[in-house]
Amino acid sequence: MKKKINKIVAFAIGISIMSGSIMPVFAADTIQNVSTANVQTNQKAVLTLDEAIKSAISTSETLALDEINISYVDKTNDIKKDQDDFNNVNNDVENYHNDTYDINLKKAEQQRDFDQDLLTQNVTKKYNDIVTNQMKINNVAKDLEVKNTQLEDVKLKQSLGIKTSIDVKSTSLDIEKLQNSQVLSQNALKDLQYSFKALTGKDLEQYSLEQDVNFEPLKIDGSMDEYLDNTIDSYLKYSEQLLKLNKDYYNDNKTTAAAVDVAKNISDTAEKPKFLEGDTVETYMNKYNKYQQDINAYTNAVSARLAYLGNQLTVNKDQTSLNKNKKDFKDQLKTCYTNLRASEDKINAYKKNIEIVNEKLSNYKLQYDLGMITETIYNGYVVNSMQDDIDLRNEIITYNNLKEKLQKPWLA
Repeated sequence: MKKKINKIVAFAIGISIMSGSIMPVFAADTIQNVSTANVQTNQKAVLTLDEAIKSAISTSETLALDEINISYVDKTNDIKKDQDDFNNVNNDVENYHNDTYDINLKKAEQQRDFDQDLLTQNVTKKYNDIVTNQMKINNVAKDLEVKNTQLEDVKLKQSLGIKTSIDVKSTSLDIEKLQNSQVLSQNALKDLQYSFKALTGKDLEQYSLEQDVNFEPLKIDGSMDEYLDNTIDSYLKYSEQLLKLNKDYYNDNKTTAAAVDVAKNISDTAEKPKFLEGDTVETYMNKYNKYQQDINAYTNAVSARLAYLGNQLTVNKDQTSLNKNKKDFKDQLKTCYTNLRASEDKINAYKKNIEIVNEKLSNYKLQYDLGMITETIYNGYVVNSMQDDIDLRNEIITYNNLKEKLQKPWLA
């Protein structure tokens, strides 16, 4: 009899492999795209992540303020340029001012782009959190169905003397824990939906969300150090440009200690002019103005020297701060890259585990079809496999977040 059953099982497994008819529907089957179905199965319109991000961008007060700031910087730049023309400043000063104005405008535009990236990250996180919470709620609901059936089975077996009251209490406690978990997840979901509506203007009572999460490993051309340096340089580009501009300008227009000594000698030797015979009022005023310039030469030179030293100190502080920021960012991103590699390993491990679980579920399905295990036991295996989908999905989300921080350090 035992041989006969083994032949039947072997035959059934062979048929299932050839036909592919026995496949669990809940376990993930691809590392490239974790997707089974929309989170909600009703006929609501599907709100994609891209649509949610566009809606958030169109209603963002922060981005609207960034646009106002860009317009302000642009208009004030024009006024300052007109003011320089009116004051007839020399070419060096005019070029320095114009370059400063242009960089500040580009920096304001860059800040808008940074804020948009931060907003996109925030929307993406909330979108994924909502989907994950809904998956957890669905999983708990199915688990409760299985546990309630198990409770009925345990009660029946208790009446037959096969199970004890402790078994009933233990199963009842499992159900109570699941119910508490379900309530917590439902409350968390409501909070997320409220926050999502405030961020995007989209009421999720009217939409279902996509469950897809794409996984694309980060590819780097060249060395990691070179990649990180280029990414950080892109982030701090305009700060570095301003620093270089200031450094070059002050080096080209410095007031030295020797210049102060010369100016002091001019002031010390200045003599008030006398109105000589043959002088016109205009001639005398020219000599007097020259005298005023001479006696003020030392004071002006000292002021210029102090301003120069102050500006040099500021430039040195800015250079030190920029170097420190680069170093700190690189340290953070190196850690981020290490975590990224670890996350990729976890994804591969989850994938392999899910493949094993799928094979086990195929065997359990066969055992169920042959009447070797009950439907309740089989459903319990299926519910357990659903958590693997959630774990894989969450790890891919973690990977994508780390990858984005490497690509855009202002998100770190």
